[in-house]
Amino acid sequence: MLALAVLACGVAAGCGGDDEGGARIPAAQAEALLHQLDVVQERLDQGSYGACKDIFESPDSPNEPAVRTIIDELPGKVDPDVRSALEQSFDHLWELVQQECDDRKPAAQPEEPADTTPTTPADTTPTTPTTPTTTPTTPTTPTTPDQAPLPNDGDGTGGGAVPGTNNGGGASP
Repeated sequence: MLALAVLACGVAAGCGGDDEGGARIPAAQAEALLHQLDVVQERLDQGSYGACKDIFESPDSPNEPAVRTIIDELPGKVDPDVRSALEQSFDHLWELVQQECDDRKPAAQPEEPADTTPTTPADTTPTTPTTPTTTPTTPTTPTTPDQAPLPNDGDGTGGGAVPGTNNGGGASP
């Protein structure tokens, strides 16, 4: 980002001088600001929304609050214009970073619609599952000619018997 490079230049130069009514930014604080700029750039270079979001909300080292603390702790003798320029520059940087983070934010997943079907007592009463009852069927087995039933065509006097069965209706063998 070009804004990081311009801001880094201003911080490294120390902005301001003795002839402008104030002291330069102390070297330790200038280096701390440059370090924060480097970390911001690294996070942006990662390309992920999470890394981008860490600039503002990282649990271990958010950059934006760290920079505000460094600027707030500048000695009182630092040129007020320099302090103001730093604050404005970093505020602008945070706006640009926030826009970048918003662009990287994953699309929201559509929520599933809530079930709006009203429940009735019948809907909430537990039911015991029933198992269907079936009557077992006895399979029929085909009969062979030896097992075939005899025809019922006699009158009970023995005259209608099947020949060759020795039951009184025919000649015996």
